[in-house]
Amino acid sequence: MGCWTAYLLRLDDGSHREMDEKYGRWHLTGADDRADLVKRILTDGRPVDGAPKTARSCQGIALDLPTRRYRFYSCALNMPSAGVSHRESMALRLAATPGWEDWDVAHAWGGDDELRRLLFPELPTEPAKTEAVEVNLASRDYWFVDWDPDAHQITVRHDELIADAFAHATCLISVITADATLTHWQLTNTIAPLLAHHGESLPTTLAAGAPFPLAAEDAVTDGAVIDLPARRLRYWTTDTIPPGLIAQMETTWPGWKVERLAWGHLAHLAAIGQHPDGLSMTDTELRDAHWDDQLITIRNHARDTLPTEPRRLTPPTVRVIGQG
Repeated sequence: MGCWTAYLLRLDDGSHREMDEKYGRWHLTGADDRADLVKRILTDGRPVDGAPKTARSCQGIALDLPTRRYRFYSCALNMPSAGVSHRESMALRLAATPGWEDWDVAHAWGGDDELRRLLFPELPTEPAKTEAVEVNLASRDYWFVDWDPDAHQITVRHDELIADAFAHATCLISVITADATLTHWQLTNTIAPLLAHHGESLPTTLAAGAPFPLAAEDAVTDGAVIDLPARRLRYWTTDTIPPGLIAQMETTWPGWKVERLAWGHLAHLAAIGQHPDGLSMTDTELRDAHWDDQLITIRNHARDTLPTEPRRLTPPTVRVIGQG
């Protein structure tokens, strides 16, 4: 077992080479790194005739020399807390590194499939697997007391963010309704299969049960903002999403604008007009999660400059009982 890394390369003459190896490296740093990898693929790799034959891998690199495009992605086991913004920060840092200034650098959120389609755009999109996906709400044990829909108020025990510790959620969904009311649900699902399977019926399904408080950044790895009046669906996840699953999502949300939120939970908060204080990880927490200071600076700049929702949305209030 263990992670395998796929390397795909398009040369200036239009020819392609590929290589795979166990473990390997899933990202580059300086321009010398790029030159060394190209040399190694030329020496140890193989030419591509037709479609790439590299095994489906859990991490990889694609280099397109003619167009100066570089994509990378990693095994989910290598993803730190606030993983979406971590990978976006990595890409921005590398793009500003000497030797990379004129390159298009980005994390490949489509994983192996995105690398292949970057260099082989003529390859057909593989359809997503059609599997039933249940709506799995997170736990309400211990912390939840009541939901008053008329007052748009959730009552919880002990602390406003108590659900982050006891709900065991992985996913946050926020729904904006026609009257600018904002409501949240926490689930244990992975967001992309859930959105693709349930489509635009999902908000109705969620509304049948009591909502949840807004989750903090370190509590969830996936999320979506569903804007009903604008028919706009924005999602984010630390998982890679193959193009076939995105195509299915667009089919089950007909007439909707479907977008990925590039900065994850930070962008989620901006999309609902929520200030990040108390909800986003602090610099100290990020350092404890193995972020370096340069990446923290890049991430914080992105957080402070993200466009925010201009409407005055009405979020649920959270009433706390049994404090102390």
